[in-house]
Amino acid sequence: MLGAVVQELGGWWSGVLHPFDSNHLVLMLIVGVLAGIATTQGREPWVGPFAYLVGTFVGIVAAAAGLDLPFLDGAIIAGLVIGVVLMFTPPPRMSAVLPLAAILGGALHGLSYRHDDTSGASTEPVRYVLGFVFTTVLLQAFGAITGSSIGRSVIARRTVAVCAAAATVVVLAV
Repeated sequence: MLGAVVQELGGWWSGVLHPFDSNHLVLMLIVGVLAGIATTQGREPWVGPFAYLVGTFVGIVAAAAGLDLPFLDGAIIAGLVIGVVLMFTPPPRMSAVLPLAAILGGALHGLSYRHDDTSGASTEPVRYVLGFVFTTVLLQAFGAITGSSIGRSVIARRTVAVCAAAATVVVLAV
């Protein structure tokens, strides 16, 4: 249903609404939360989200150039699962792996635009990307604020990790 609305709007609004598609939303929030938790280990909170955006742009460019991965849907699901696993990992280890995981997850997300007929990106690509970046930054900032708030509490981190795992199961089931 959201895809039909996004297709009809086109341009900026398609980009703004695209991240609210189930697996994209969960993945972006997970990256933000992980980035926030990483701040408790002395990492900069923007590294994970920035790596995700860079990876997404690389994936979009690769998709536009014709790169097509036959296992892309499975790889995106694996990215979600890896994000959830990282949430259960102790912060020192998680913060060391986060930039690489974020750039790979972003690249897979960017490649998925090749298969996404409802993105609205083809009609006004620059406005679409600006809208997408706008919402991505907001979602990951929200996640980072949440992650930095819970970063030092093992119980809070586990609770959010369980919620992320449940959200991932729901997204994969739908």
